[in-house]
Amino acid sequence: MKTNRKMPLKPLLAIAMSLVLMTATACSKQDASGGNEKDADGKYKEKLKISVAQTTELKDGQMDNEFHKFWMDKFNVEWDYNYIQWDSWAEKLRLWINSGDLPDVASWNYVHGDFMNYVDQGLLYKFPDDWKERWPNIAAAYKLTGLGDKLEELTGGTYILPKPVYYQNKPADPLVNQIGVIALRKDWAKAVGFELKDEYTTSELMKYAELIKEKDPGKLGSKLIPISYNADDALTNIIMANSEHSRVESAFYKGEDGKFHWGPADPETLTGLKLMQKAYKEGLLNPEFYTWKNNESGDNFKVKGVAGITSLGGLASYRQDMDKAMKKNLDVNSDDLVHTAIVVGDDGKYRNLEQPNFWSSLIFSPNISKEKFERIMDLIDYSTSKEGQLLLNMGFEGKDWKYDDAKELVSLLPEGTSLEDKYPSRFEGLYVLGDDFSIVNPAIKKEYRDTAVKHFQDKAKLGSEGGKLAEYDWDVQLYDSKAKSQASFEYQNEYANLILQSGDLETNWKKWVQSKQSLVQPALDELNNQKK
Repeated sequence: MKTNRKMPLKPLLAIAMSLVLMTATACSKQDASGGNEKDADGKYKEKLKISVAQTTELKDGQMDNEFHKFWMDKFNVEWDYNYIQWDSWAEKLRLWINSGDLPDVASWNYVHGDFMNYVDQGLLYKFPDDWKERWPNIAAAYKLTGLGDKLEELTGGTYILPKPVYYQNKPADPLVNQIGVIALRKDWAKAVGFELKDEYTTSELMKYAELIKEKDPGKLGSKLIPISYNADDALTNIIMANSEHSRVESAFYKGEDGKFHWGPADPETLTGLKLMQKAYKEGLLNPEFYTWKNNESGDNFKVKGVAGITSLGGLASYRQDMDKAMKKNLDVNSDDLVHTAIVVGDDGKYRNLEQPNFWSSLIFSPNISKEKFERIMDLIDYSTSKEGQLLLNMGFEGKDWKYDDAKELVSLLPEGTSLEDKYPSRFEGLYVLGDDFSIVNPAIKKEYRDTAVKHFQDKAKLGSEGGKLAEYDWDVQLYDSKAKSQASFEYQNEYANLILQSGDLETNWKKWVQSKQSLVQPALDELNNQKK
């Protein structure tokens, strides 16, 4: 029988030597690369230089602070940090990815079509199949994003870590975007007899703006800006408040008739445009509002003190930042001057897009070594643990915070200071977004945290109980084609241009809708036919 045949001695020796050489080669490769072996104290033996790209600005010398040193020492890494400016974020990542120059790990604002192309071209690192077992903290947070599982269904593996907005401290269900919260001057409201409430219609806010413009309680004269919105703020707080499908995120949607529609062509969008134009023509919006960039609209309120209303956003940290800015720039206590509220449509209904629990993502270079990938994942897994989250958001126990007798967190930072003041540019919080911890962070005044949670819960309640909360449709959000990409517009600028045009607004809007049909209709046709 063949199984009983003896092999000659030379081939046996050759096979044995080959096995020895293969084993020796494998070991030498592992030893040469250093791996992630630890010493008797549990510390990584070999230092790894890891390149990272983030939108957090890191200035010279800031890497020397105690916070950064902790992370570098604990994980024995040397950071090669690459700062990406917000305005060039998308383009820079696109260039790096396509040219094969992506740093070891980078923060990337997720674009579905690009992602699928990158996977097809082998431009992103494919995670090992057992990664969820090895890094359970990351896996638990990843699961909550929803996007991770959807992408695994499409690609057959893991190539990306969507960043969870909330992990252990989700403020409301359904989850809604934090946008759609305004701040107004409550001292001026009292002076003109305007009622303070937790939610206002767009027209009620315009009435407040009319009152302060007429009576000028701040004695500002021509410097007064009744409503300090830039173009995007106006879209959020005037148009979206009346038309849930007016923003780019929810522009294409499935109607009750089972067919897909384009929200900017809905009559509700015209309702919002009319209100926006009214505010502009009456001088409630600044004549230059559509040219403002970044923080200009908010600075009119918290730095210059000349605005009656501004768009704030719903995070408690935003309110605390406003408090600090007003103390610094205006030498006032913001609690005496600021009231926050959510904005609803003129029909009293709350509108927004239901928010998936992710924003942006982490991606890895396809050329990253196994050792570097594992070291980064070890760091991220620790950062996602309870201990890591406390360190990232509170600093060092006993020095920056402590537990009181009731086991509640207590900040030890000096009054009026933040962790960012003490340890600038803490980019090591690579994964879970800061929104999550802001819900419980004692460094943020409890009143601000409680109010923020109330705004979230009011939005969820008003949006789901007879409201107009737009459903997050994965079929739409993850559908990608040239036609759909071409039908994506900068709606804040499009709407601003419409309300600035001379002539009848409704006529101009109808012409604008018609002018977009050559781009919009092919996308609608594809969406309506995608499952047929």
